[in-house]
Amino acid sequence: MKNLLLNISKVTNTVLKKNSITDTLNLCLSDIAKGQQIDSCSVFKNKTTNGKTTYYYVNKRQGHKTNPKIESFNLNNLTYDTYPELYDILSKNKPLHGLVRDNKNVFFKKHMETQGIKSYLFTPVFSNTTFWGWISYTICKEERKWEEEQIKTLQTVAKNIGDRLYKDKINIKLKKTLERFDFYMAGSNQAMWEWDIKTKKTTYSHNWEGMLGYTEDDFIKDKELWQKSIHSEDMIQVAIDLEYFITQKLNRYEGTARMIHKDGHIIWIKYSGILKKNKKGKPIKVIGTHTDISEIKEKENQLELSEAKFRFIAENTTDIICQQKMDGSYYYISNSSKEIIGYTPDELINKKIFDYIHPDDYVELLNYYKAFLKSSKNKTVTYRFRKKDNTYIWLETSLKKILNHENIIIGIQTSSRDVSDRIKASEEIKIAFEKEKELNEMKSRFVTMASHQFRTPLTVIYSNAELIELKLDHFDKHTHQSLEKKTFRIKNEVDRMIELMNNILIFGKYESEKIQKTIKVLDFNTFINSLLNLYFNNQHHKRKIQVKIKGKKHFFFTDEILMTHILTNLINNAFKYSKGKSDPLLLITYLEKELEIEVIDYGIGIPENDIQYVFTSFFRASNTTAITGSGLGLAVVKQFTDFLNGKIELKTQENIGTRIKLIFPYEKK
Repeated sequence: MKNLLLNISKVTNTVLKKNSITDTLNLCLSDIAKGQQIDSCSVFKNKTTNGKTTYYYVNKRQGHKTNPKIESFNLNNLTYDTYPELYDILSKNKPLHGLVRDNKNVFFKKHMETQGIKSYLFTPVFSNTTFWGWISYTICKEERKWEEEQIKTLQTVAKNIGDRLYKDKINIKLKKTLERFDFYMAGSNQAMWEWDIKTKKTTYSHNWEGMLGYTEDDFIKDKELWQKSIHSEDMIQVAIDLEYFITQKLNRYEGTARMIHKDGHIIWIKYSGILKKNKKGKPIKVIGTHTDISEIKEKENQLELSEAKFRFIAENTTDIICQQKMDGSYYYISNSSKEIIGYTPDELINKKIFDYIHPDDYVELLNYYKAFLKSSKNKTVTYRFRKKDNTYIWLETSLKKILNHENIIIGIQTSSRDVSDRIKASEEIKIAFEKEKELNEMKSRFVTMASHQFRTPLTVIYSNAELIELKLDHFDKHTHQSLEKKTFRIKNEVDRMIELMNNILIFGKYESEKIQKTIKVLDFNTFINSLLNLYFNNQHHKRKIQVKIKGKKHFFFTDEILMTHILTNLINNAFKYSKGKSDPLLLITYLEKELEIEVIDYGIGIPENDIQYVFTSFFRASNTTAITGSGLGLAVVKQFTDFLNGKIELKTQENIGTRIKLIFPYEKK
C-alpha cells in the first residue's frame, strides 16, 4: 500500500507541477502503468456533436509489451449507444471495473477481447460537475480483480486530473489570482496524507514537509513533526473534528488550522479527508489533503480590514451610505439614516428605494437607475424621499456600481445627503431672479420711454439756441458775445444730455441681452474715414485726430454698428480729456491674424487708484469733476469689445495721457 501511495503521490505531484495538461497526462499514465503493473493506461475525452456524446483517445501509455492489435484498433469518435452502461455508471462519478469475460455487453466484450484485454478499470474524470471523460486501466496478462484501495486511490488520480482540468478552464478568468495562489502549478502548497486508524500511523506524500520548510530527512528523523507543528490553539479542534468524523458524528472532515513553519512564522492549512471503510462498514483509514492557503488567508484578512474601514467611514459620515441590489432593495444602510430620514437601518433592509420616492419623481428616478446600469460612468441624481414622519426631503445621491472579480455588476453603492436647504435657496434665488428680471425690463422700458420723451424738448431747446445765434448780428458787440456764450453752453449741455441718453439706452439694451450681432465683412480703412468725417469733423479749435495705418490691409468680420459705438466713445473721450493738449492719435495695425486699434491721447490721464474701476458703469475718475460725462463710455466699450470676442488693454498715467488698445481677430463668423 505504501508503494501505491508513493506512486500515486508522485502522480499527484505530476498533475500539480506540469504546465502542459498533455505532458501531465502522458507522465501520469506512464507512472501509473509502470508502478501498478498495468498493461495499458488510456484517457478518453467526451465530445458532444449534434446532441450525441462520443468519446475519443486523448493519451495512451503502455506498461509492458505493446499489443499490436491495440495500436491498430480504432476507438475514436464512438458513441455510448453500443455500451449504455458505460455512460450510465461513469456519468454518475462511479468507477466501472471487472473481468472482460464476465461483461454482458457483446460489443464491449468483443472489442476488449480483440485487443487481448482480460481485466479493466474505468475511473470517471469530472471537471467540476461536468463529466469530462474517463481513464481506462487494462490488463492483458492476467484476470486481475481490482482492490477497493486501488480503485479509491486511482479515483483520487482521476479527481486530481479533473481538478486540474477545471483549474485550466477557469485559469483565463482568474489568471492574476492563479499566478499568485495557484498551488497546482507551484507544486509546493498541497500534499496528500493517509492515516491508518488502527495503527495510528500516518503516511505523507513526499512534498508534505516542504510546506513547513522541512526536508524529507527532517521528517524521517522526527515522526511527530505533524503534531508538533500544529498551533497549540488549533490542535484540540483538529483532533475533535477527526474523532467526530471517524465516529460519523460529522459528515465531512474539513477545516483550517494554523501551523508553525520551520522559520517560525504561521502558515494556514486547509485540511480535508475522506473515510475508507472495510466490507463491514467499519472505518479503517482517512485519506486527505493539506493545502497551504496562507496567501488567500492574508487576502481575506486584508478584505476584512478594508470592510472594517468602510464600515467605520460609513457609520461616521453625515451622508447616508447604502448598498443596494440590482432591483433597488437595500442590503446595507449606515446609521446616519436615522438622523436624516428617520428610519433605522433595520427598518429599511430588503425594502426598495422606489417605495419611498415622491410620486412626481418616481418614473424619472426609475428610468435614471436603468440608464445608470447601462452607463460606464458614475452618476449623481436629486429627488424627493419620504421620511418616516411622511414629510419629504430632497436627497442628492451619488451612484457607483459594485463589480465582482469578473467586472459584472452585482449591486449599487450610493451616498446620499440632505440638500433641502439648497433646493429651497435655489428656488428662492430663481424667484428673486424672475423679479429682478421683471424690474430690469420695467427699468428698460422706463428709460426708453423717458429718453424718447426727453428728445423732443431737447431738440426744441437746441433749435431755439441756433435761432438765437442767427439773430446775434442784430445786437451790439457786448450783447452778441454774452448771448453767444449762453447759446454755446445750452447747445453743449444738450449734446451732453443726448450722449448720456444714447449711452443709457444702449447700455440698458446690452444688459437686457436684447443686442444682436450682425456680422459682415468690413473695409476698415473706409469705415474709419467715414466715421471720422461724420462724427469728428467739427471739433473746437479745429482739432483733429491723427490717423496712422501700419501693415497690409485685411478685411475682417465684425458688427459695424457696435464697432461705431466703441470707437466714437473712445475718440470722444480722447478729445474731451485732452483739451489744450496735442491732438489725439488713432493707430491701426494690421497683423497676420489680428487687427490692433489704439486710441492715444495726451491729456489728464487716470489716477492710479481709479484705474481698477474705469470699466465700471457710471464710474468717473476723481480728476474729471470739472469735465462733463456720464461714466458709461468705457463700460460700453468694454462690453461691446467682449461681445465681439475682442480684447482690451489700458495704459495710463495721470497728467501724461491714456493709451487704449483693442485687439480683434479677423474672422468673426
